Amino acid sequence: MVVREAGLLFRGFTLVKKSYHKTSKGKIDTDLRSGLLTAILNFAQSTFSKDIVEYFEGKKFLIAFTEDEITAEDSFEPELIISYAILDKEKKIERYIRKIIQPLLKQVTKEFKTLNSGKNLSEVSQFKVFKQNLDTIFGTDTQTIDQKLRGIF
Repeated sequence: MVVREAGLLFRGFTLVKKSYHKTSKGKIDTDLRSGLLTAILNFAQSTFSKDIVEYFEGKKFLIAFTEDEITAEDSFEPELIISYAILDKEKKIERYIRKIIQPLLKQVTKEFKTLNSGKNLSEVSQFKVFKQNLDTIFGTDTQTIDQKLRGIF
């Protein structure tokens, strides 16, 4: 299982994103994709149940996510923050997502909230340094089998 991309969404925008491997041939508008993903998640939760949707599956990839709340400087109440990871689609993935990916995504949100709760979250350039946290949290889960083998030898 390879994590191809990980990041955080807030108010339909990407706060921080780290791409480890390409998921598409062309350039994708990050804000458009973030808004669409947020809308789909909100629709799924309002239609089904808040905790019933853990990931979305496509033909080649899947997007796992967790949700939490964070208070921004310009808000009186906590708002939704979404951490996500794009992974290769494989058989029997559900257990891997529950046991490994979901806890890692929760850790991403927890660390981000610790560092940035109560701040102005609309200035996304301030979160570039948080990409190092994503590298640390996901570690070798972002490497392909070939990359892992090269690291051993």
